[in-house]
Amino acid sequence: MPDPITPRLAELRRQFGLRLRELREGHGLTQERLGELAGVDRKTINRIENGMYSPHLDKVFQIADALSVPPKDLFEWDGVASRP
Repeated sequence: MPDPITPRLAELRRQFGLRLRELREGHGLTQERLGELAGVDRKTINRIENGMYSPHLDKVFQIADALSVPPKDLFEWDGVASRP
């Protein structure tokens, strides 16, 4: 059984998911279309956006490419990059 995530990690997952949703919607994409462009399942996009799944780095790169944004853009929210 996987280790439970800490509250901090849960919050970072939530923020990452919200940022992904913001970028996806800003590009006028559905979860399904983004999944097709990124080569991942729509359910995976949904789980990331809802903070239920932490994507591997390769998936982050695929999603960034599909959105035509630098990967770092996925890690910036409220105008500030995620920091400890």
